[in-house]
Amino acid sequence: MKKLTREERRRRSQRRQLITYLLFLLLLLAWLGSYLIMTVEAELPAMHKPDPTAEDGSLPGDDTPALVRCYLTEEEQEAAENELIEAALLSHAVRLDDVTVTHYCTCSRCCGKSDGITASGRRATPGVSVAADPSIIPLGSDVLVDYGDGELHYYRADDTGSAVKGAHIDLCMESHEAAIQAGVRTATVYFIEEGAI
Repeated sequence: MKKLTREERRRRSQRRQLITYLLFLLLLLAWLGSYLIMTVEAELPAMHKPDPTAEDGSLPGDDTPALVRCYLTEEEQEAAENELIEAALLSHAVRLDDVTVTHYCTCSRCCGKSDGITASGRRATPGVSVAADPSIIPLGSDVLVDYGDGELHYYRADDTGSAVKGAHIDLCMESHEAAIQAGVRTATVYFIEEGAI
């Protein structure tokens, strides 16, 4: 077998590249041709012309005029946003029915100490902190309480307590008198573990 010179090897390589490019172009043209044939034969969709709006600003098939629907008050917008947020939270929550709700404050009579530091290490915050049984509601969970008044009350499971066992939560209040006055209630409680959403 004859040994090829560098120039002959270069020419052969160029020929192979040229043949490869030509084959690629042929395949591309064949594909393009078949695509054009398919699109020309396909039936074009009829163009849809929207119906004009009515005199009152409503769209066809719409019973609420656009002018009325678009101008919500800030309170209505906030209420609608809150409903969406609550629905999203409740879709991830665990529900507990017939939960006993009691109340405490950070005094030594309620807690046995007066520093206000909870089992989670956070300071007990009136209207925010809840003591719960950690085997039921883990510490750090968001706790939503429904007393049946159509409103959800938001708290955080910051604390535990020797008397708080099972389906029982203890809400932190601003004073001992307020805790006594709030009494004992029953509610539906939802909780979402910290980091679940």
